[in-house]
Amino acid sequence: MVKNFEERRNYAVPALNAIEGITCAMPKGAFYLFPNIEGACKKMGIFEAIEHLPADVQKRTFPSKLFQMFVLYKYGVATMDRKSFGQVGADGKHFIRLSIASSLENIKEGIERIKKATLDKDGFAKFIAEGKHLY
Repeated sequence: MVKNFEERRNYAVPALNAIEGITCAMPKGAFYLFPNIEGACKKMGIFEAIEHLPADVQKRTFPSKLFQMFVLYKYGVATMDRKSFGQVGADGKHFIRLSIASSLENIKEGIERIKKATLDKDGFAKFIAEGKHLY
């Protein structure tokens, strides 16, 4: 089992790092990855989108949450936003959590979908305009 997790990790980390705007450190253990998506959020216009949301929505969401919801509802990839795995030290941090406790094929598909999502600035703008699933 350890070999399987190592194989998944050894695929996923470089694959995530190959996506413009995403950086991911190599974990030493666990079956979670914590990619930094700040660059992708900038590229997709997520920071600007938040500024134009109604004040009540702004209070309930943040960049990694919008990214999480966009990749879930438009690309079918389940992730966790930064604040979902700990509030302390989360402000100003733009990370998501991904599990590698799935098949390598599923991981490859999920990362490819994440890559497509980061390239879909127009799709993200439409997602925001719909006003659903923003938090």
